[in-house]
Amino acid sequence: MRTITAILISGTLSATALPENESDWARLAQNPMADLIRLPVENRFDLDYGHKEQVKYTLGYKPSMVSQLSETWNIVTRFEMPVIYQPGTVPGENDSFGLGDTTYEGLFGPSGDRSFYWGLGPAFQIPTATDNPLGTRKWSAGAAASGTLVSGPITAGLRANHLWSFAGNSDRPDVNLTTLEYYLYANLSRGWWIGTSPVNTANWEAPQGQVWNTPLGGGFGKIFMNGRQPIHLKLEAYRNS
Repeated sequence: MRTITAILISGTLSATALPENESDWARLAQNPMADLIRLPVENRFDLDYGHKEQVKYTLGYKPSMVSQLSETWNIVTRFEMPVIYQPGTVPGENDSFGLGDTTYEGLFGPSGDRSFYWGLGPAFQIPTATDNPLGTRKWSAGAAASGTLVSGPITAGLRANHLWSFAGNSDRPDVNLTTLEYYLYANLSRGWWIGTSPVNTANWEAPQGQVWNTPLGGGFGKIFMNGRQPIHLKLEAYRNS
């Protein structure tokens, strides 16, 4: 079934070396490996969800921060902690509300300014879901990677991870999941930008023909300065297939 996803994200940013203007802040915010602390809150609305074609709502808290390991290496630590309202997906299934599973990534990469940024490291998923339909009931681990090219007003790159389950409820399906987020941003003046950053997933345990979810769409955003505190707002919409 094709559905529409609308995403509204707001969050504060913090950096050791303060950028000169809003557009420089925007380029930092678009780079997963930038020397930056992010505290974003994502509001995600999946329309026409389930057999009743209602709205699935996810409130996602996705903080990330940079720690210096040495003069030449950093680690970027990223968490994803969702709170979900999910309508029943089939007749007779109740609606669900609560915490989803928590995902962690730790990306090791070179420090300092450059035109190409990269990072590699472990990924884990913890079964923190408070209701069965909201999570896997599995402990999962795998690897994560990120690569970003920054050239003038353009920021482009890819962030990916793959998770395999290794423990948990034996009655639930195994986790064998790939996540690919590619992104392309064109930065305009005064902190405005347009771009796309769809999150593609491949569930290798799904039946043939249902493995991939490949959204298409895009959106826009802006950096607002609240005194010396930058706030990043963005709005995106995608059609899922």
